[in-house]
Amino acid sequence: MKIYRVTPYLTPLVALAAMAALNPRASAAEPTAGHAAAAQTRAANRAEEHGEHGVIDGEAIDQPHTETLPATESAQAGSKGLIGDSHLNLLLRSYTDHLETTGSNTRNASVLGSQLNFESGFTTGAIGLGADAGLFSAFKLNGGNGAGNMVHVGPDGGGSNQPAWTYFGLYDVKARASNTVLKYGAQIVHNPFLEPHDNRALPPTFLGTTLSSSDIAGLNLVAGSFTKTQPRGQTHLQPLNTAYGGTQFKRFSYLGGDYTYSPDTKFALYASRAENVWDQYYSAFSHSIGDASAIRWTGQLNYYATRNQGSSLQGAINANAYSVALSAQHKAHTVMLAYQKIQGKQFFDYVGEGAGDFLSNSMNVDYNAPGEQSLQLRHTIDLGSYGLPGFKIMSWLVQGWGADGSATAANYADPASSQHGLYWKNGAPVRGKHWEIGMIPTYVIQGGKLKGSSINLTLMHHHATSHYSDPSNNIYRLVMNMPMNIF
Repeated sequence: MKIYRVTPYLTPLVALAAMAALNPRASAAEPTAGHAAAAQTRAANRAEEHGEHGVIDGEAIDQPHTETLPATESAQAGSKGLIGDSHLNLLLRSYTDHLETTGSNTRNASVLGSQLNFESGFTTGAIGLGADAGLFSAFKLNGGNGAGNMVHVGPDGGGSNQPAWTYFGLYDVKARASNTVLKYGAQIVHNPFLEPHDNRALPPTFLGTTLSSSDIAGLNLVAGSFTKTQPRGQTHLQPLNTAYGGTQFKRFSYLGGDYTYSPDTKFALYASRAENVWDQYYSAFSHSIGDASAIRWTGQLNYYATRNQGSSLQGAINANAYSVALSAQHKAHTVMLAYQKIQGKQFFDYVGEGAGDFLSNSMNVDYNAPGEQSLQLRHTIDLGSYGLPGFKIMSWLVQGWGADGSATAANYADPASSQHGLYWKNGAPVRGKHWEIGMIPTYVIQGGKLKGSSINLTLMHHHATSHYSDPSNNIYRLVMNMPMNIF
């Protein structure tokens, strides 16, 4: 599981502000020489595209994805109308990043982002109607060729010299009956497959339909189906693809739910389909005992199962991935030990532009190579207990070993094959070990006109052997968020 999930029943804009504060390939059907070149580029940029998941995403099932009201209380019955319950929020974000990657150019980028989000209420009556819209804008202070989606990316892959860009990142129409909401449009969703990969000046969104229901106390049910994504750094909708395999597909659908049995015990169960690529299933469980004034123990389990589906555009897939974690909290201090294992001959993969990896050890890198095992030690301190409210520091160390992609690499020995750049590194099949160390101090202003604004500093170092898939790198990142409620 991951850390610091925000409560997603906040408006999407405010939720993204809180999240950021705490916190690549063509179809495999017809391999070409062009695929090989693209694969090599994506492999070089993997730390940029897939990194920092754990330090951005939250606990997989630590909080419900939408507000769970008592079963007898209907949100629609209490509607104040389309305008009466409407909100307009603005999030300003200053985003500065410095990345040093072994064997690649140093990357620097500095971008000012803004998200102006209007969220309407619902009309009164048994079924309420409404609409939402979000205007995303960014202004580049620094960064050019090599900065990737840290800055602007045009439809042809260029466009990095564009100084500013604006587009509608969010837009939807919606209907509500009781505590069940149906939406269609470009959305930000929170689930174990499409958690927003919000590690840039502006977040990605997905185009499709969602249904969520919290009519049963403690139970939140969700379903969705998406056909396009609005990627980070881009201003036009793009086809869906798999994050590591880079395989394009037409539709992604999911259903599932979270159940809070008690404040100490939570369950989650989900299923999804990337059309003609895979079926993927997710389950999670957490349980806590004790009191933080002495010691509060929390055990967590996350599990993913992935199987190829339909035309199997990404080849045969038979992979299981799981993590188990035990944490102990004593007053301001929390220490966690987590073990993670990838079972199978393929990388554990998920949907591109999402951070759909709720495994415990997905931090700077994902520790998701075939056969890989990893162990993490993490410490978090809340300095509010020491007279510094709003100030937290998280530190961690992860060691990964046992990666071996040779069995699948044999299928992609030809450099022109679609996944050669994923399963081959420096002329050999992916294998080896690696480790990382990181620290994230975060301060959230507790009062005054700037209440809720945050400053987040990320310091991470990753070291890998020559044939591991992710290169050695250093990341230094400063993010400042200023959320404002206009009405």
